Amino acid sequence: ALSVILGIFFVWQALGQYRARFQSDAKATLEDMFLFIDPQRLFFINLGLVVVVPAIIIAMTGAVPIAVIAAVLVFVLPRAAYGFLKKRREAKLIEQMPDALNMMAGSLRSGASLAIAMDLVATETAPPFSQELSLVLREQKLGVSLEDAFESFAKRVNLEDVNLMVAAIVISKDVGGNLSEVLERLASTLRSKAALEGKIRALTSQGKLQGVIVGLLPVFLAFVLFQMEPEAMA
Repeated sequence: ALSVILGIFFVWQALGQYRARFQSDAKATLEDMFLFIDPQRLFFINLGLVVVVPAIIIAMTGAVPIAVIAAVLVFVLPRAAYGFLKKRREAKLIEQMPDALNMMAGSLRSGASLAIAMDLVATETAPPFSQELSLVLREQKLGVSLEDAFESFAKRVNLEDVNLMVAAIVISKDVGGNLSEVLERLASTLRSKAALEGKIRALTSQGKLQGVIVGLLPVFLAFVLFQMEPEAMA
């Protein structure tokens, strides 16, 4: 009886630690993506699915190994979903940057200040870039310097393209110069970079697919030969 009580105690302690870590990670990740969902609710939904999904599989099929695999998959599902949503958001932000920089450069060339140009881009651009730029403007209105607000943006997103944009704006603001021209050149550079990276991804995916096909071909041929000549293959 004592061992059972101790086992329950340790399981409860481990569950409490996992719950705290789950909610902390979920809160930080979701807020970075401007998704304001209750982490505690997500934890209980995930915990419920870990219990319910394997129970349903066992009741329907009686296959315990499949139920265990399903429980593990459901258990790691939130982290995988966070990663997928984050990568999709980052890809969308990078895609928006050239047009947003050109819009900002056009506003500066027409005589608008940097703050007005940023506000225009934040208003006219779709999320997620508009969300991040709006946060920069909000921090500036609260007394944070423009350089610190942009540095916070770069650290929050942690993307090379954003780091280039922040460096260009901060340096141009410190040393002077034609910021609109700098932003236009940066937009052109980012477009060329995105096109080159797209070609690299396409070629890499093609090579991976060829490797998978060549790797599975012997297995497929062995299966076909087993069906045609089972005695010879045996």
